[in-house]
Amino acid sequence: MRPHNRLLLVLLLFLLACSFIYNTEGDNALESCPVYYERHEVEQIQEGRAPYLFGGIYNGRPCVNCNRGGLWSKLCSFGAQPTEQSHWDQQICSAKQTGFVQKTLRLKHGPEMLQLTPCDLWPHLRGRTVWIIGDSMAKDLYRSLRCFLIEFQDLYTYHASDNYTAMSLLANIPGEGQPWCAHMAQDTRLCQIHAVQGHLLAKPWQQGNQSGPGVLQVLLESVARPDDIFVVHVGLWHRRSRPKVYDGHLRALGKLYQRVRGKFPNWFFMETPKQHFDSPDGDFDEEWVGVRRGPFTCQPVAGVSLKADGSAAAEAGSEQAAAVARGTWRNAAVHSILEKQYGMPVLPVYNTTVTAWQYHRNNSQGQECSHYCFPSAPQLWVWAFKRSLDAH
Repeated sequence: MRPHNRLLLVLLLFLLACSFIYNTEGDNALESCPVYYERHEVEQIQEGRAPYLFGGIYNGRPCVNCNRGGLWSKLCSFGAQPTEQSHWDQQICSAKQTGFVQKTLRLKHGPEMLQLTPCDLWPHLRGRTVWIIGDSMAKDLYRSLRCFLIEFQDLYTYHASDNYTAMSLLANIPGEGQPWCAHMAQDTRLCQIHAVQGHLLAKPWQQGNQSGPGVLQVLLESVARPDDIFVVHVGLWHRRSRPKVYDGHLRALGKLYQRVRGKFPNWFFMETPKQHFDSPDGDFDEEWVGVRRGPFTCQPVAGVSLKADGSAAAEAGSEQAAAVARGTWRNAAVHSILEKQYGMPVLPVYNTTVTAWQYHRNNSQGQECSHYCFPSAPQLWVWAFKRSLDAH
């Protein structure tokens, strides 16, 4: 072979190799995250730029889904595009609340949360279904995740399964069941199932003239895949006067987890967020059921503060403040039973809310002191979820 031909051959092989490397890197980048996000500098956020978790996805960058209209595109704008539906628009933080949130973010949270992008969470979710099961607090986690991943979905809502029997059983759950999913890129789904009390989760249930298998029984037997992720939460629908009932539901859940964790290992139980009603410890008093209606006046719990490391602290000598700082009776039971006895990971969201009394939202009766406006504490639950997945 002539020298110049050899030189051309070497050059051709070099160009082919460069093309292969470029295409491989491009494929790997696409596989790791289908959307590009420039990571914000902390200084930019401290100067007022919204973190991606708190609406930054909509600001100063191309985002097709952010402008497509429809419920999710508008809801996830956090007020920039009102839905014109009071049920949803009441859930958005007021301008005053947004100011509180921005101040809190700058003072109390580190750069990892402030700089978080959907691509940091995506490797944990890709190719899986995330099942978020429980009451309205669990639904707020679902909504926060769905907004954070607004560019990864087609914005439609689908049934959780094409298995008619499974769908009928899930839809039959008291409180409507609502087995709905968002379909996302790379065979990924985010699904919610509305089940507000513990007896509906892990074993057959009966309520009035209705009955059926537990939600998790249905999913594990006919719908879910082994690498799926399960986030479960029930709490506020259980009364302080009947703690043993709640304990029993937690034990049933723990036993199911122990029985199937070899095949379905990815379970988390979400702590119950803090309420801030005008009661001594902030919780809604069960004697108010059917008697008191909103609007309510939310207030901080006396003697409770948040340390720089994110843990709750109690004023010395106050047993009530100490109980609140420990998570109140529901979360104490969750840690004692599910975490310590059965080894189920707990999603730590309580401390993100223990002093967040300014961030509660309105409902049809005015202000209520259980649920939080968007974007505020529920966005921090996404961060807690990511960190829990990192550690799992």
